[in-house]
Amino acid sequence: MSTSTTRTVAEHASAVADHMGSAATITVPLSQSRGAVVAATTTAPTLLPRFDNSAVDGYAITATDRVSAVDGTRVLELVGQINAEAGEHRRLTAGSALRIMTGAPVPDGVDAVVAQEHVTRHGDRIDVSGHIPSGHNVRLAGEEVRSGDVIARRGTTVTPGLVGLFAAVGMTTVDVVAPVRVAILSTGSELTEQCSGDPHRELRTGEVYASNAIMLTQAVISCGATVVHTAMVSDNPQAFLDAMTRASAVADVVITSGGIGFGDHDVVKSTLRTRGVDLCTVNMRPGRPQGAGRFGGAAVVTLPGNPLAALASFEAFVRPALRSAMGYTGDGRHTVDAQLGQTIAARPGTVRFSLGSVVLTPPRSIPVVDLAVGGKGLAAVIGANCFAFLDADRTRLAAGDLVTVTVEGGIPR
Repeated sequence: MSTSTTRTVAEHASAVADHMGSAATITVPLSQSRGAVVAATTTAPTLLPRFDNSAVDGYAITATDRVSAVDGTRVLELVGQINAEAGEHRRLTAGSALRIMTGAPVPDGVDAVVAQEHVTRHGDRIDVSGHIPSGHNVRLAGEEVRSGDVIARRGTTVTPGLVGLFAAVGMTTVDVVAPVRVAILSTGSELTEQCSGDPHRELRTGEVYASNAIMLTQAVISCGATVVHTAMVSDNPQAFLDAMTRASAVADVVITSGGIGFGDHDVVKSTLRTRGVDLCTVNMRPGRPQGAGRFGGAAVVTLPGNPLAALASFEAFVRPALRSAMGYTGDGRHTVDAQLGQTIAARPGTVRFSLGSVVLTPPRSIPVVDLAVGGKGLAAVIGANCFAFLDADRTRLAAGDLVTVTVEGGIPR
């Protein structure tokens, strides 16, 4: 595909997702599972609780004594104590009671457990009175989970609570979708890294500090994927081809930035367009030049070099594809409808990416968004807490119109 081919945002997003496919399934210890996606429907291997047990610290009594206590005080003899770690205990008979701790197994003959604060104790005897329901304060085996019950369906995100449930039914590992391994290549002979050893070194004419690699690394990590390789590559075609070969050997996905414009010597475009990567234009601003395909064993997504365009492209195409490949539902961001605080010039036929600031000021029930904060280029992030992709079909965006914005964190009030 040549760069003369134009796609809609939806068409290119679909192409990126198709090339990325689905991540593999791996088995991980529970301690490493939080935040991952369950790869297969998981069932409980045992009951929860495994045995009838006491829900409180108190006294275990029989059905006969429970019923007798309704008409008056019933005096019972204490015949022992059961702690949480106790094993089998002899059967309880009428006229006697057992001191029992929370979680301790309930022996045969016990019909209810009376909480210690509702019992009067006199040495080795207790007084019990009043209405006590059958089964009171007794947790029955399997009342939470039965053996074979589904405890996590495929596609469920593992939370700390779910880790606890897995552990409670005796699991030590869980099958999850593996994090996608991502390599990031920033192209451009003009790029230079900030040198921590010499932070005050002056840039030579034509040099610029690299920002895309570190920005995209953080964006990838925020998706739940893993960055396994980053590199800055010059505009030399052989150097770039060598870098692609190294990156594709260690990663599932290679993301490039820069080198896909409309010049005759853009290194990414000239190197990859005959090697399995479709280069195209997309009806969005910023971020018109794009590309997607495969190289070696890896999916490839080529992003523009302009940092704001790279950020917009990542949010439009890479984030949803990465999240889908790892089994997540949605892109992990919070979207809200907000009213525009100002009129915006629209460009029919082109999706516009815009950073902004959204606030909700009581007593208003609908937040207001200002999409004209910050400055040009990456400076637009200054003061921004949200972004929007403005519909290509909107011919007029006036103050008060509703737009959907994606919020970074909560909405300030």
